[in-house]
Amino acid sequence: MARVVKSAIRVLEVLELFDRLQREASVGEIARELGYPVSSTSMLLGNLLERGYLRHGPDQRSYFPTPRVTVLGAWIEPLLTPHAEVMRMMAELGEATGETIILAAPTRDQAQYLHVVPATTTMRMHVGPGTMRPLLASGLGRVLLSTMAEDKVRHLVMRHNNGPLADEGRVSLAALQRELSSIRARGYSVVLRGVTPGAGLIGMLLPLEVSGLPLAVGIGGWAREMKSRQQDYVSLMRGAIDRHLRPHVRSVA
Repeated sequence: MARVVKSAIRVLEVLELFDRLQREASVGEIARELGYPVSSTSMLLGNLLERGYLRHGPDQRSYFPTPRVTVLGAWIEPLLTPHAEVMRMMAELGEATGETIILAAPTRDQAQYLHVVPATTTMRMHVGPGTMRPLLASGLGRVLLSTMAEDKVRHLVMRHNNGPLADEGRVSLAALQRELSSIRARGYSVVLRGVTPGAGLIGMLLPLEVSGLPLAVGIGGWAREMKSRQQDYVSLMRGAIDRHLRPHVRSVA
């Protein structure tokens, strides 16, 4: 009989419990339902939170799976998941452009990469699922910010400017609001000075939500390539979204 790795089994049991509950749950409830010690349950949930598989509920004490869990096995049985077309769309964009294709959703003050199609060109962005980028300072982060209420954006800016990262550059609320208005008006974002030196990204919101969270897709590569092929890539993205997602537009719990 194969040796049982207790921590691995517990991770799966936690995810299966959320599948049954289909709502947020506290450390105490999860420990009680699964018969685990509260201390080890708290540590396990904290690890899953750090890895981007769980997020806090509004009370900051309960937990809920992130969209990363939703898309984790979408490639295995695509007909069973509403996000199958997202995967097909990303594969199509990757084949058409040769660039890195990224799917992201907001997690606290970060944009979390849920799925990545690696580039086939010489410029490969070394990112993978689970990568975090600041909402305030990344291309896909700005796209996701454009869906948020003004008071939420203001809160994020104030927290950044008053926090330890302010030394790396304060964010102008007025300038950010102008940029977000521009993203809403034209339907996409272009960042030519991103987190990765020399890289750029064109990002676009998807007409689909998961667990009430918006999703965005981006094409990333050399900044000069993003600049010179901006209109071509925007047209490709819009066409792919229309073909793959518009017929299936709906929120997914």
